[in-house]
Amino acid sequence: MILRRVIKHFRNQEWTAIFLDFLIVVVGVFVGLQVSNWSAERADQIRAKAFLERIDADLSADIHNYRDSIGFWHQVSGYGVIGLEYAKTRDLKGQTYWEILLALFQASQVDEFLTTQTTYDELTSAGELDLITSSHLRAAIAKYYSAGGNLTLSLFPEYRKHVRGIVPLDIQNYIWENCYSTTNNADQLLNDCDAPVAPERASRITDQLADNTALMSELRYWVTNMRVATLISKNRIGQAEAMQAFIQDELGLKHEEKTP
Repeated sequence: MILRRVIKHFRNQEWTAIFLDFLIVVVGVFVGLQVSNWSAERADQIRAKAFLERIDADLSADIHNYRDSIGFWHQVSGYGVIGLEYAKTRDLKGQTYWEILLALFQASQVDEFLTTQTTYDELTSAGELDLITSSHLRAAIAKYYSAGGNLTLSLFPEYRKHVRGIVPLDIQNYIWENCYSTTNNADQLLNDCDAPVAPERASRITDQLADNTALMSELRYWVTNMRVATLISKNRIGQAEAMQAFIQDELGLKHEEKTP
């Protein structure tokens, strides 16, 4: 339609009309490009917001899991200290041989920590980390997740393997059935339980473990590792909370219409 009109104007040498037609075409193309760019930018903003909200949720999960792990490590290392103290002093300190034996076994429990980073992996694998326009926030997110695989938080100690190779199987089975449980959220519970064996047998097994110098060295290392894991986790909680505040600021700045 416009092309036919332009040809007609050329034939009639109507230069003003030709200029106006040309202007209409240019403006139309420009407006079309601007609308397309605006739509793409708006789509990117919506996707970036969704990713940030998901990362915020992942961080909340990490904070919760770190706190759970800290509590678990505190309990397990406490069992380890009981065992080490007995090995050093041979003083029951008001406890029974069964309680010392149970402590030495429960000290082998682990709580492997894995960072929740499905969203981050999705962003990086698709090459879409640049959807997050703040360079400072991008750097903070990358730094947090690059340090997420700390081996201290996922160690399976030698002590675990060796103590379970010494404690008789019938006692281990009893502990698993009566002194250990899990919640629906897969949280581990280490419970007190009655002795399944006579004090004499509990004493023999306990002393067999306590007399094993190499085993006690492994336990000492494991208790120390849990202490370090706790310090790392507390630091990671601080990082996650700081990043959550940064994310909330970013979302608030970009979506002021939702802020009263």
